[in-house]
Amino acid sequence: MNPLSHILIRAKKDIYRYLSGSNLSRFLGHGYDFAELVEYRIGDDIRDISWISSAKRGEIYVKKMHEEKDLSIVCLAMIEGRMAVGNKYETLLQTVASIGYIAHYQHNLFGGYYSIDGVLQRVAPSKSHQTVEYFLEQLYSQNPLGQSLHYQETIEHLMEHLHPKSLIVLVGDFLDDVDLSLLAYKHEVIAIIVRSIDEEMPSYQSDVALIDPTTNQASSKILTPNAIKHYQKKLQQHDAKLTQHFNRHAIRFIKIYHPDEIVERLGKVLA
Repeated sequence: MNPLSHILIRAKKDIYRYLSGSNLSRFLGHGYDFAELVEYRIGDDIRDISWISSAKRGEIYVKKMHEEKDLSIVCLAMIEGRMAVGNKYETLLQTVASIGYIAHYQHNLFGGYYSIDGVLQRVAPSKSHQTVEYFLEQLYSQNPLGQSLHYQETIEHLMEHLHPKSLIVLVGDFLDDVDLSLLAYKHEVIAIIVRSIDEEMPSYQSDVALIDPTTNQASSKILTPNAIKHYQKKLQQHDAKLTQHFNRHAIRFIKIYHPDEIVERLGKVLA
């Protein structure tokens, strides 16, 4: 079995097993929008009674609802060189596959975008599992090493392509600054931060050859304890600023370090 097939099969099994249990309501699905209040008639479901409105009016009223239109889920995979660190790219692929299969299971539209060499590539949305698999094939065929990504330009290009209001799921390491305020104003946004433990807690090494994954260029560095502490402090400040930005604009977010965590952590933001 090739690695891509393993990723797809694992994602499908994990998601379908989870959704078939008692946690179904925690994930995205069809919902209903309020339409109007009408007087209660025999045969109306008592669960639809608006007790507050009924008390105010002195008569029994029920809430009439209309079903939501199909939810459009758009996944942006933010591919760049740092994704080659550790198992980050595998985790990104597994995460995207899981999101796609959730959308398919819930009969929602799913489509995707990814940026290579500054050009935004699109996979048109559909309700077919084949769209999920085709999108993963496109991502799997990319080599993140040596790739650079301009977060803000990519987000701006994405907004030019999006017209109906959608649920936008951004998957990346978010190690660069990005302003999602306008995207979150027009759409619902979820940010999934994919990181490596070694990336956040590097070990001390006296003399190592480091490679910049965005340029694929090597340099000799000494990772002293002070240098590592300085790096971790800067990263913590960056993440604190990022968290503040997400909270200010009602952007739900999680951080994932390993494929084994994906299903449980997605349950926290896809409610």
